[in-house]
Amino acid sequence: MGQVINEAGFIPVEANVRSRHDILERGYSRQPLRVDLDIARSLDALSHAAWSIPRDKYYEGGDRYRSLNRLHAEIVEGGVRVWPIENNAPYVQLAKYNTTLGGQPREYAPLTPEFASAPGVLKMIAYHLRYLPLSTVGRKYLVNMHVIRFTATPGRPCDTSPPGLHKDGEKYIVTHLLGRCGAQGGEVVITNNDRQELDRFTMREAGECYIFDDDRVWHMLTPVSVLEGNQFSHRDTLNFDLLPEGWEPGK
Repeated sequence: MGQVINEAGFIPVEANVRSRHDILERGYSRQPLRVDLDIARSLDALSHAAWSIPRDKYYEGGDRYRSLNRLHAEIVEGGVRVWPIENNAPYVQLAKYNTTLGGQPREYAPLTPEFASAPGVLKMIAYHLRYLPLSTVGRKYLVNMHVIRFTATPGRPCDTSPPGLHKDGEKYIVTHLLGRCGAQGGEVVITNNDRQELDRFTMREAGECYIFDDDRVWHMLTPVSVLEGNQFSHRDTLNFDLLPEGWEPGK
């Protein structure tokens, strides 16, 4: 993992060959995040920021919270350039992929630059982009950055939208755990395109992550609920949609 970010947003980073192989071979990877001081600080800061992001007003099936920032990136010799952009366009998924909210423009408040443009965030984005199979020198990406909080209380679990196995209509999607407390459920399930299960796991360590090629797999998260005896629980994640320039989801 590169240690220095210059004024042009250049981050020196080597490709994680194992992650690239995993994506090519099976469509997803669960290699550990390469953490340095900047990344550890960002993971901690974002876990605190999750307490103050607005509630997702488009989701009524539980209490969910969400932010959205956008960045640009370019693969260059020896690393990646990453920089934030001003883009207030609503977030939209095709109805084909989100049967409950698809086609509806959704507006989410951004995190401040203190969080969204921190060195640790830029390093995480560069790290994941560098090993993607499409990441040849000159390739540009749009990055959607989401902090998503699922909270639950007794009798009120929180589920994904849409629930069950689905695709998101993005190209590559990375999910990092920021925090988890008092919760049960929240198990990740990944299958191939024939709906044959490839993996099933629960993330528990801050920074723990996985990435998948949305064209190659289906995925789901089981509902988040409270452990017996608890009155509240939460599961917080940092997500990146990594969208190659010129790429569009299948209609």
